[in-house]
Amino acid sequence: MMKVRISATIPEDIIKKFDEICNELNYKNRSNAISQALYEFIIANKWTKQEGKIAGAILITYPHKESENLTEIQHDYNDIINASMHIHLSKEQCLEIIAVNGEAKRVRQLFKKLRGLKNILSAKIVTSAY
Repeated sequence: MMKVRISATIPEDIIKKFDEICNELNYKNRSNAISQALYEFIIANKWTKQEGKIAGAILITYPHKESENLTEIQHDYNDIINASMHIHLSKEQCLEIIAVNGEAKRVRQLFKKLRGLKNILSAKIVTSAY
């Protein structure tokens, strides 16, 4: 496989943390770890262009006060939401895990609406082979 040299500007604290994890995971060098990280980024975001049906989970971390808005949005997508789990991380923060199964376009719409809520701390989607 042909390799391409790239250059990137990354904040020092991030590269230090990255290097620490690379050492812990026994990567031969930073280039191998970056290549693997880029590949995983591609795989993790493949759903953004996928057509047809997909299944997976949406994970949202948010302040508890945002619960009502989150629930309201979910009610508009009950055709693709199979289940959800609400977890209290602390008195102020919650984690919502939403199982989805349906048309990729509809899942993307739901994810974008959830991620677009004002106080969302983290939003991720994990898709499964279908």
